[in-house]
Amino acid sequence: MRPTPKADVTAALIDLTGRGEHPIVVTADGDRVTGTWSTNLSGQPSGDGGMTILGNATWNWHVTLLEGGVYKASMSSRNWPNDGGFFTFKSSWVADPMKQVLADHGWQRRKNPFARAWGALTGRR
Repeated sequence: MRPTPKADVTAALIDLTGRGEHPIVVTADGDRVTGTWSTNLSGQPSGDGGMTILGNATWNWHVTLLEGGVYKASMSSRNWPNDGGFFTFKSSWVADPMKQVLADHGWQRRKNPFARAWGALTGRR
């Protein structure tokens, strides 16, 4: 399958906003597309019995659309509690729907550096 153009796959990713069992917000800035899941932690009890006044905990899955239908991905989080126990979250809530859209549009994740180096050494790119 030939990958769809960047603009089309970006629009399809943004269309994920607010959908599904675990809604996410998807935004784009050039070739970088970010899916965000966030929850309000204000006033939630912390693991040590104190109060947590953190505001939102945010988890992002970033996708950078490269040339030739290849993307690279990374994640980041903000105000994530270290002692746990506040809420249930799975990174797949964000990453899986985005990965599915990318696959449906013929996009593939770039191989990790080891796999790329091994492919170059063995002639299997």
